[in-house]
Formats: sequence, structure tokens, C-alpha cells
Amino acid sequence: MIDYTVSAADRWRRPIVIAFFSLLLLVGLLLVRDYGLSVDENQSRHNGMLSLKHVCDMFWPEFVQRDEQAFAYYQQYDLRDYYDRDYGVAFEMPVSFFERLLGLESQRSIFWFRHLCTFLVCMGGVGAVYQLVARRFKNWRLGLLGALFLVLSPRLFAEFFYNDKDAVFMALFAIGTNTAVRFIERPTLGRALWHALACAITIDVRIMGVLLPLATIAMLALRTIRGEYQQYGTGRLAIGAGFYLMLLPALVVGFWPYLWDAPLQNFLDAFHKMAKFRWGGQVLYMGRMVSAASLPWHYALIWIFITTPVLYVVAFITGVICIWRELKRRGWRVLYGSDEEWQDLLFLGLTLAPLLAVVVLRSVLYDGWRQLYFIYPTFLLVAMRGLVALFRWKPQGQWATYWPKLMRSLLVLSIVTTAAQIAWLHPQQQVYFNFLPGRHLEQKFEMDYWSLSYRWGLEWITKHDDRPVIYVNAPMEGSVELNRWMLDEYAAERIKFVAEPEKADYFMTTYRWHPEPYPYQNEVARLEAGKRRVLSIFRIK
Repeated sequence: MIDYTVSAADRWRRPIVIAFFSLLLLVGLLLVRDYGLSVDENQSRHNGMLSLKHVCDMFWPEFVQRDEQAFAYYQQYDLRDYYDRDYGVAFEMPVSFFERLLGLESQRSIFWFRHLCTFLVCMGGVGAVYQLVARRFKNWRLGLLGALFLVLSPRLFAEFFYNDKDAVFMALFAIGTNTAVRFIERPTLGRALWHALACAITIDVRIMGVLLPLATIAMLALRTIRGEYQQYGTGRLAIGAGFYLMLLPALVVGFWPYLWDAPLQNFLDAFHKMAKFRWGGQVLYMGRMVSAASLPWHYALIWIFITTPVLYVVAFITGVICIWRELKRRGWRVLYGSDEEWQDLLFLGLTLAPLLAVVVLRSVLYDGWRQLYFIYPTFLLVAMRGLVALFRWKPQGQWATYWPKLMRSLLVLSIVTTAAQIAWLHPQQQVYFNFLPGRHLEQKFEMDYWSLSYRWGLEWITKHDDRPVIYVNAPMEGSVELNRWMLDEYAAERIKFVAEPEKADYFMTTYRWHPEPYPYQNEVARLEAGKRRVLSIFRIK
């Protein structure tokens, strides 16, 4: 049986934790140049650069003037009229600022830098999960296991490098959840400051971050009713909570230039647009094309279950059952329970409430469940609750002897096989699926909706065709153009895109929205990940 009570004075804690995160940083630095460009990255950079220009025009015009060439494209736009003005830029604008401060010129170096910044923020999310698990279970080893589960989530592992929207929001949401637990435990002025700062940055990346202050207020009220702040005094509680509630809106407005002209009106406008997102395309789901505006209720749930390692899914379901049984045992009275139980309730609420909201509001979703990545850290917290319960369970009969060994074996097997799959799929971990959806996945679900594999296709073409000019056609020409930036300068100059397939030397496709084969016969190359087709290259001429 595993002993889950470990002394805080354990002398191995600090060196092991430092070694874990140092190794993670080293892996990130080694892999940061391996990934292609996702379809959204250039637009995200535009959002950051335009907001940076807007702010600098007001307070530091010399910064724009001395880097006139880099900002020339953005002079034609005004933030107040810009199409994506309602996107938060708390991540994009600082990254754009440091990009220009470093004087990066080539698109290749710019996006390598952006990938590094994305990874570093996601590392912060891994650190937050470590602290959340370690605090909840009072065990730093379980904290490292929870952090390892986040790292060993194949799709997220890849998106830690290029997904500057959903993965960054997920990491910041985890950090905000961590500061929320600390603030709810003891609502001091210092903790109120850090939590307000974390919430504001999270909201100013994705407006769904408002869930954090709502959950915080709810848990503060619950613990107040339970009388758990009596030792601090009513006055100190009121000061801490009041300071948080006054500071938060000021920071939200301060970090989001779009709100400056009309804070409340623009904030409500941004919230309304995100609640009913402006995308009317179709997605491949269970073998048929479905409108993103009329998805079946189980869309997000199925995507979560088929793209998450099975052990995590089983542990999560077990954790939900354990929390439900505990609430049922107390007659559904949430006003009674230990510190661990209110944390479980918080984590479960932050996981299930967004899922239920998506179903009830019939929200527009696409590209799997990436808009819901932010629930994944608390999903893992609930899963850790279930995993601990599975280890502590004492079956009857001869199973009592073998159960702990079986659980340890399953845990090690899951860790080893998941790590092996990450290495095997690299750098296409974004197409990971577990075994639940069965065979012929590429005919049932979208594979490389990010279009990252176009980089591999362009590299293959320029390596195997030595002509000075090569004409390429692809269904998502913009995505191919982005990945051309990741080639070396000579190779990039040789690639020319044409709109008509009959004028091209090669046709490339990731089969997005087109699950059936194209009418070309001469497939000269195919990229597979996990023995599943990701991209095909056809020679036309």
C-alpha cells in the first residue's frame, strides 16, 4: 500500500522537484523548433502587434517610429474598428513587445520565439497543477504525479509550443485556480493581490476566465456561512474580499486596451461575441460532417474521452463518483466538510460547469475540444482524487493482496506507454487518439486541423525535387504559406503557391473537411502518425 502522508521535511523534495522542472525546461528548449505553424498563430500575432501599436501611439510613439518597418502593416488599422478587437491580448501584446525589443526580423525566428514564450507560460501551468495537487493531498510526490499527467497528455504536450490561445489560457486558468485556493484558504491582502492579478490576466486572454472570480466568490461565501473565517475576524475577511473585488476590474481594464474607451460596454460586447462565437463551418464528427452551430450534446465529452489517456479518464470518473458519494453521505449538505472536500467541490465545479454550459447554451465548438482545454487541470485534480481512492480501495478475498501491485503496474504502464507515444508521434502529437474510437480514425474525426503537418510536406517536396521553382496547391493555402516560413530561406524561395490545381506540380492535403480521397492517383509521399494518415502529397505534373 502506498503511504500518502509524507512529511514536509522530506529532504528529497526540493532536489527532485527542481530536477523535474529543469528536465521539462530542457526538453522544451530542445523541441521548440520542431513544430510547424498552426493556422491561428499569425492572426494572434497581428492582434498583439496592433494592440501594441495602439498603446505605444498613446504613451511611447518613439518605439513605433524607430521600428517603422515592423509596424508598417498595422498603420492601416485602428484598434477600435479592427475585426478581432474583442480578443484579449494579455499574452499576445507582451510577446509582441519583446519580439520587437529583441529586433527579430525573419518570420522563422519570430515564431520560434513565440513558441518558446508559449511553452514557458504552459510550464507555469504545470507548476500550478503540481502545487494544487500537493496542497490538496498534502503530498509532494502526488503533486509531481499530477504535473506529470499534464505533461504526458500527448495533444497538450504538442500544443504547449504553438497553441497561444487555448493552451496559454489553460495554463493561466490553472495558475488562477492555484491562487484562488490559496486566497480562499486565507483571504489576506497579499493573496488577494496575487489572485486578482492572475484572474485579470486570465480574463484578458480569454473572457471565460470570469469563471474564476465567480467560483472564488461562491467559495468565500460558502466558507463564511460555515464559520471557517472566525479566527481571522469579520473585518479582516471583508477587507481582503473587498480589496480583491475592487482591484480585479481595474486590472482587467488595465491589461486590455480595447476596454479603455468604454470599459463596461466593450467588456459586455466581448463577452456576448465569445458566448456566440462567429464561426459557421463544419466539422468531421463520427464519420459525418456536422455544422459547428448545431453539434450533438455529446460532442465535447466524446472528444475529451477519446483524446485523453484512458487511465486519466477512468480516474476522473472514479473521482466524480467519490465526490458524489461523499456529498450523498452528508445528505447533499455542502456546508459541512473538511478543507479537502471544499477543494474537491471547487475542482469538480470548474470542470463540469463549463461542460454543462456548452450543452445547455449550444455553444459553437470546433477543432475537437480545444476551447475547453481550460477545464483540463481541474479534470486532472478530480482524476487524482479518483486515483488515490483506487489505490486505497481494499477489495475482498485474494484481490486484497494483489490490488496494490496491480494498480502500481497499471500506473507505470500508463506513464511509460504514454511517454512512448509522445516520442513516437513527435512532432505530430496533435493527432493523438487513445484506443477507444477504434480503427479508421481518419474517416471519423478530424486529424491535423491545425495544419502543422504542411511543414513536413513542404520539407519533403524541397528535399526530393531540386527544381529552382516548385508550384504547390493545397485546400488551405494560407496554412501552407505560414509553414513555408518555417523552411530555410533557399527552400522557402523555391515554393510558389497557385490557386488552380492544374497549374501545380504537387497537391498537398491534410484531408480536413474532405475525408474521402482526392481524384489524384500519384501519391508520392504520405505522413503517418501512429500508423494513421495525416497528410498526403500527390504529384500532378
